[in-house]
Amino acid sequence: MNHLVRDRVLLAALCLTLFATLGMVSLAQSKAPTQPQWLSISVVHVKPEMLTEFLDFQKKEAIPTIQKGGVKQRSVWQTAAFGEAFEYVFVTPIDSLAQYDGDSPIQKALGKEGAEAYLAKARKLISSVHTYAVLTRPDLSYEREMKGPPKLAVVTTAQFAPGRRMEYESLIKNEIVPVMKQAGVGGFWVSQGIFGGDGSTYVSLTLYDSFAEIGKGSPFMKVLGQEGATKLGQKFTGIMTHIENHIERYNAELSFPTPAQPQAK
Repeated sequence: MNHLVRDRVLLAALCLTLFATLGMVSLAQSKAPTQPQWLSISVVHVKPEMLTEFLDFQKKEAIPTIQKGGVKQRSVWQTAAFGEAFEYVFVTPIDSLAQYDGDSPIQKALGKEGAEAYLAKARKLISSVHTYAVLTRPDLSYEREMKGPPKLAVVTTAQFAPGRRMEYESLIKNEIVPVMKQAGVGGFWVSQGIFGGDGSTYVSLTLYDSFAEIGKGSPFMKVLGQEGATKLGQKFTGIMTHIENHIERYNAELSFPTPAQPQAK
């Protein structure tokens, strides 16, 4: 995988983390976290010919195993029409980085020999895995009340120029978030990468219920019109060095717990 593709995958993964912490937690507890949350993001590319076996493995073996090993929450997304096919993004909260000093959830559940057999089986189904540690940014995000998991998300990935981080964040907070609120989008989440990838990347996730809704046009055009949207874009000149959009679909079958069945305390 070349550098540009790795960046795109990382950015997509970062964006998808936000539902796991803000969306699902908000639904379960009626309040989103106000502080950044650590998350583990695993971007998995499935061998096309092994897709059916991969999905069966996830439902029948992976979920029961990691739950037994202590994982209480997992959010899963996959490419929807526009993006890299056979790509799945697995998101789990990190209670503390100290947890990586001990055994993995798989080894806790199955023991050393059992974990080796489990991983050997999993390796036959996939072509690559890349794991990142990220922080969510509730201070740069916009939350709406949700009655269930989202269906689709437009993922916007961006990189800022060296030394321009604070300017970029200021534009997100003071220019982008107000537009998203006025447009009434289903949610607008932002996160940034810390370990495992490029630290100059930010991702936004804009939630939608359907492709038809996405097709009605950009929130910026709706709120600001053509001239206003153009002027806003010009403010990012020299600050943002790369931007890319694609669409992801939430996979409720591979995620747990669902918002309708929040994890008991």
